[in-house]
Amino acid sequence: MTTPDREGSVLLVEGQDDKHAIYHLLERAQYQRPGNVAGEKTLVQVNAVNGKDSLLNLVGLTVRSGTGKSVGFVFDANSRPVDRWRSIASRLHDVGVDAPGRIPANGFVGKSHDFNTRVGVWLMPDNRRTGALERFLIDLVEPDDQLLQYAGTATDKAKALGAQFSENDGQKALVHTWLAWQKKPGLRYGTAISARYFRHDAPIAAIFVDWYRQLYDVE
Repeated sequence: MTTPDREGSVLLVEGQDDKHAIYHLLERAQYQRPGNVAGEKTLVQVNAVNGKDSLLNLVGLTVRSGTGKSVGFVFDANSRPVDRWRSIASRLHDVGVDAPGRIPANGFVGKSHDFNTRVGVWLMPDNRRTGALERFLIDLVEPDDQLLQYAGTATDKAKALGAQFSENDGQKALVHTWLAWQKKPGLRYGTAISARYFRHDAPIAAIFVDWYRQLYDVE
């Protein structure tokens, strides 16, 4: 596979939380950053769009306009990862990307031979399980963290007592509850990664960073 020119390469994600979390994770790992959060031009730009539908609709256009570059997409798997991948794979096939029937466990990296664009896809949290960014972040907490365990108990009890968050937002409520008990309560995800509340070297983080390095040919 030809080495891409990183100038003008992009990484598209569903929202601002994803953007900041990924930026700070890569910064902590001391690898090529995907772009300055404040908007300064760098080799690989990370851009947040307005949700999964908007991101899905941008797949074809981004691949077509990425000739000679690398383009990446980070989606949330949510409750139906297999169906989510099928939808993405269909859009990839439309622009000449030979996407497999199931996304690889380490993330997908392929190429559009029609447009000479390297293409990558990652399904949060780990290309297999249901969930979203928050499930990924939970895996960056120390496995024996008692506060996280207690936050899970407290969140479940709050739901039973009438807390209004939906079942789909349970993991988000858990992460925000846990963050509220840190030294600086209520930090945004990316800032909390920089503050070392989350580990940048957890196994799933290492797999994600390796996917990024492969996609953008970063040493």
